[in-house]
Amino acid sequence: MLYALIWIFVVWHYALRCGFISDDHAVIAQRKDIIPDGEKNPVKKPYWVDVFDQGIILFYLNWLCGKLRIRRFPFTWHLLSLAIHLTNCWLLYLLLTPIIGIDLAIIAVFIWAVNPMLNQNVVWISGRPYTIAVMLCLVAMLNWNNPFIFLPLYALAVVTNISIFFMPVLVKMMHPSWQANFYLISIFLVAAPFVAWKFKMRFSKALVIDRENFKWHKRRINNLVRVYAYYVWTLFVPVRMGWYHQAGFRYNNKWDKFNIWTLCGYIIVFLLIKQGFFGWWFLLGLLPNMNVYVTNSFLQDRYLYFGSMGLAVIIAPLLYHYPMLAIIALTFYGTRAYMFSRQMINDETMYRENWRNHPNSDYAVNNLSFFLIQQKRHDEARVMILRALTFARDNKMLWYNLGVTWVAQGNLGSDEGKFRFLRAVDAWKMCLQIEPRWRKPAEDLEKLITFLIENKVITMNKDESNPNIAQIDIPMLGSLAKS
Repeated sequence: MLYALIWIFVVWHYALRCGFISDDHAVIAQRKDIIPDGEKNPVKKPYWVDVFDQGIILFYLNWLCGKLRIRRFPFTWHLLSLAIHLTNCWLLYLLLTPIIGIDLAIIAVFIWAVNPMLNQNVVWISGRPYTIAVMLCLVAMLNWNNPFIFLPLYALAVVTNISIFFMPVLVKMMHPSWQANFYLISIFLVAAPFVAWKFKMRFSKALVIDRENFKWHKRRINNLVRVYAYYVWTLFVPVRMGWYHQAGFRYNNKWDKFNIWTLCGYIIVFLLIKQGFFGWWFLLGLLPNMNVYVTNSFLQDRYLYFGSMGLAVIIAPLLYHYPMLAIIALTFYGTRAYMFSRQMINDETMYRENWRNHPNSDYAVNNLSFFLIQQKRHDEARVMILRALTFARDNKMLWYNLGVTWVAQGNLGSDEGKFRFLRAVDAWKMCLQIEPRWRKPAEDLEKLITFLIENKVITMNKDESNPNIAQIDIPMLGSLAKS
């Protein structure tokens, strides 16, 4: 097993050279200048509310790294993430050995640990809640017969990340006993109330992207099995890094329909159930993140970390009986994982690769354009956004960022500079037509119009208009329109 751990480290070692990417800048490095104001309403939380909302371990881990003045060094976090992943490999090996034997346990751990679809957990620092929760979960499962160890670890794990919510069910299937029955009760006493509270904090007071699908309906079962089929396919054929998939964050209504792909999903779920304990491990390990009710972050690689362990055990006997197939699979997965690590070395490399993988994903385009705006490369960003608007005209973020690119290059010294301001006005007006409740573009639009009125570029009074001063009407701005 030691040699396996060494090879797993070699596969993912490039993560140590990577920097902060995506949410890392705001969550880890605490850069206030790049937080998108439009999607989250900053709220001052009481101390203990903030502790439990972030997760006890993550909250104090961030606090400790801040005190040691190492919080803003990516290497520290990448080293920690890689160490946790290797620890999880060892813990999984200890858990599986009594159940399936040493040889199959090593193969299962190896094929799971180097799968490229774990990239968001191993390489992306903001994916650490999943790895930390799984580490606590595996230690708890190894000590299933001691409630004084199991219950505190389970509580900490659920507070860290809900992906291991159904762990007591797996323990019940693995070890039918009074302890397991007691742990099932803990789901309702400990986990369910916290998940309900976290749900309220996250989706009723903060981030809500997909309001139209923020509800349950029966046809979502079809969607659910198609997502299971999609994840099984990506684990077996990880040919491109997911990140923001073709559907992006957006719930895919087309997947609600029953068709050949839905039928394949039902067949796959049935076959997994027939596999017994490890099939249920895969199904229950993914279920908390399957967006049965909420539809934010519809498809994400990081959801696979815990559940994919079950699938790795299922295919381990096949690889054991066919060593050449095992060598081919491990070589393919290992090289792809290394390639994915290299693509995540910085924001631009990752976003461009993501855009190449998903050229028709408006979220992939928006991520890249937002990065270019932060780099003050407004012309490049505008080209990307205008291309995306040809197939995603209802994306409010694209319209908002388009306005940012225009206003950043506007000036009062020429007609072209003034026209750039007016194009920003048009873009932000379109943004507000799509989402009237979004405060950020409304505030920016009001500031820009006030600026243009004060400099006699535009007027909202038709009696004052002339060939050099355009008259505009924006009733959505309320008090400014009246003045």
